[in-house]
Amino acid sequence: MAEEEAGIFQNVRRQSGRLPRGSLSLFQLLISLIFFLVLLIILAHADAREQQIQAGLQLINQQLAQINDSLERLCRACPWGWEHFRGSCYLYSRSAGDWLHAMSACRRKNSQLVIVNSAPEAKFLQFWEVQKKGLWIGLSDHHDEGSWQWIDGSPLNISFWKPGEPNNEGDEDCVELYNDGWNDIPCSQEKPWICEKPAVSCSQP
Repeated sequence: MAEEEAGIFQNVRRQSGRLPRGSLSLFQLLISLIFFLVLLIILAHADAREQQIQAGLQLINQQLAQINDSLERLCRACPWGWEHFRGSCYLYSRSAGDWLHAMSACRRKNSQLVIVNSAPEAKFLQFWEVQKKGLWIGLSDHHDEGSWQWIDGSPLNISFWKPGEPNNEGDEDCVELYNDGWNDIPCSQEKPWICEKPAVSCSQP
């Protein structure tokens, strides 16, 4: 009898030491589920990290744009007191002088008496002729009568004379600008003037 009971207990231990086939499949499923959840957590952290990186890069780009905008405001294409138009800077004098004085005054400012190269420029200059007294421009024929040249030696290719001008009445070798066109007058008259020089490019490194 004792031997039979011992045999029964041994058989129970052997059976309890082995998992049924269904329990083993459930265990494998549980392991797979845990692995999947861990993988999801890792991917979620990685995605959050990538979003943080993208947000950081976006913030840096915004700050760089603000810095560039500030630098652009600091950069001036023309000095204070000069007017900017299509790549050139223009200064309208507050004093008057003869044509040679005007030429020298512009040179002292590292510029020259204005040279008109286009209709838009002429319109821009005429708009600023507010004194109604005429303004010297860099055009004359004092070197060769009737052969109009700009102050840099270039010939006159486009002109905006008033009707009936130039007429050379009384040795009129220099040109003044009005809001309705050009007029030739003696170079000895005293007029305000317009200086011109190239504008600075703010995009230069």
